[in-house]
Amino acid sequence: MNRQVYIYAIIGVLTMTVTGCYKSLLPKEKEHFSNNANFDGDTYTANFGRTNVFYGKFNPDYSTQPLTFELQNIAGPDGQPVPALREEVNTWQWKQYYSGTEKSVDEINAKRTQVKRPLLDIRANSGDLVFWATDTSRIKPGVYTFDIFVKNNGGQKTFQKRKLQLRRPRPYEPYEFDDITGLRKPLDKGGLTHPTLIGVKDQLNNNIPAENVDVFFVKTGTAKNTVSIKFFDKDSLPIRLSSFNITQWDSLVYRSNTIEQIVPFGFNRKMTQDSTVVTWDVPSPFPVLADVGINEKASIGFIYERVSYGTRTQAAVGLQFAIFEPGSWDVIIRFRVNPKFTND
Repeated sequence: MNRQVYIYAIIGVLTMTVTGCYKSLLPKEKEHFSNNANFDGDTYTANFGRTNVFYGKFNPDYSTQPLTFELQNIAGPDGQPVPALREEVNTWQWKQYYSGTEKSVDEINAKRTQVKRPLLDIRANSGDLVFWATDTSRIKPGVYTFDIFVKNNGGQKTFQKRKLQLRRPRPYEPYEFDDITGLRKPLDKGGLTHPTLIGVKDQLNNNIPAENVDVFFVKTGTAKNTVSIKFFDKDSLPIRLSSFNITQWDSLVYRSNTIEQIVPFGFNRKMTQDSTVVTWDVPSPFPVLADVGINEKASIGFIYERVSYGTRTQAAVGLQFAIFEPGSWDVIIRFRVNPKFTND
């Protein structure tokens, strides 16, 4: 080793030594709990009969992670403790990610497992609140209060008097009944459900507005989770599904907002011999991420083609919806004005 290389080596060792000594003299970074850490609002509105998840309500404002969250002082409308809200219930949680490529309901269900969790639950490190699916036999609708205790090694704070508004079940969406009173909403405020999309002519070749087509959800059984679609004209006579002559019945899909993927509408499609009812096997809830995703709904469109004065035109009826209550459901679409399917 020549003299110049030797000098550079010595300088390098001295530099690392001095740097190491300097770092060891620096004070350790103190953990911080921000005075501005807070929750977005103090009220959580939940419905019976479904999992209610409240994401991202806590803003740590640069508080040192990890934070821990704990529920305290859970009380009822009368101010008395409510131990029932901390009782454990059976819940379904994902053990594998839902991809949207599953080929059957069984394949979807195999990715979920049943575990026990407190009815009113909080995720220990995110502060996300969960009110798990249950019915009113365990606890009644009303306004409950609770505190959330948050801490890290730098500090702590108790956020007092958070409100949990428990409302009646909404077994499907859109739902035409008020979930506080149980009464049907005014007709101009959601008391009747209409298609999300419509582009259909009547017998006089006038456009039929969505307000002239009503949609009803009817539960028909509990043995299996299915969705059946039926159409009726203004005289309550069934419309054959074969009238929707370019609908690709075996490849209907919709986009899942939660996983941002195109997924099958349902599985094991069956059509009655007279072509008046089509049925799919579906997971519960439907769509499968309806109770944990944000505005997650299934979409379906029924399309047909006809010739109008020498021009080939297309018409469609579309609907977005979700079903939270297990069982077999009919989705009934009824026209108040008869649509035109024949050529001119």
